[in-house]
Amino acid sequence: MKNGILYVVATPIGNLGDISKRGIDTLSEVDLVAAEDTRRSGLLLSRLGIKKPLVGYYKEKENSRAELIIQKLKEGLNAALISDAGTPCVSDPGAVLVRRAREEGIAVFPVPGACAATAAFSVSGLSGGYVFIGFLPRKTRDRSALVSEIKALSLPLIFYSAPHDVNDDLEFLYRSLGARKVYVMREMTKIYEDMTEGVLGEITVSNEKGEFVVIVGGAEVRTGVFEISAGEELQALIDGGAPPKEAIKTVAKNRKVEKDVIYKEYLRIKD
Repeated sequence: MKNGILYVVATPIGNLGDISKRGIDTLSEVDLVAAEDTRRSGLLLSRLGIKKPLVGYYKEKENSRAELIIQKLKEGLNAALISDAGTPCVSDPGAVLVRRAREEGIAVFPVPGACAATAAFSVSGLSGGYVFIGFLPRKTRDRSALVSEIKALSLPLIFYSAPHDVNDDLEFLYRSLGARKVYVMREMTKIYEDMTEGVLGEITVSNEKGEFVVIVGGAEVRTGVFEISAGEELQALIDGGAPPKEAIKTVAKNRKVEKDVIYKEYLRIKD
């Protein structure tokens, strides 16, 4: 029996119009939909005029539900993976299912669309790339360890924050990173969408309702003075998700050296 196909489908981050025509067509044509929250996704499908069997796929049951969906795919059924909002697997469950599908030789295709991180970055006025972090860890020790690894990066840092956490997160980032430029986007593509621009340590959110994206400026690099080596900066960028080619280009630009010099450093840390 031929395996089915798994589609990773981006859903709206606010406005229903965020979803693409291809996203609607895919959800209409698959045999089942794996959803982070079946109630929320059921409402979305209903508003799109789509009726499909829903399988709950959430973090606490990610492994067992992945096996259930894999079995359906091996039976020849096609499935779509969606999250509550935006692109699955970015900061929501999904990676386990995608990884298992690939291990079983099941085709996985993205159906691109809305993503809160890229949407926020596009209206920040910044350019040249960024490092996506997502939600900060809950435990202070874990979040401090994470920030210590990325604080020297020259690229902007993008975080997600929940309404009840946003001001605490901003305070933590100020204590950890200092008075850097910061952009706070709230409720993107929704009715009460807004953006606040300021400096860490001076900015607080008065309206904590909604979901937040926080963009913090990268570390200032002074010519000829670096707190970390080129190899450490390169490794940190790659660990943060930057493709090696782009990481090499960024480090070379920061340090005003030829890319060949940094490429040799890349070969060294790769070995």
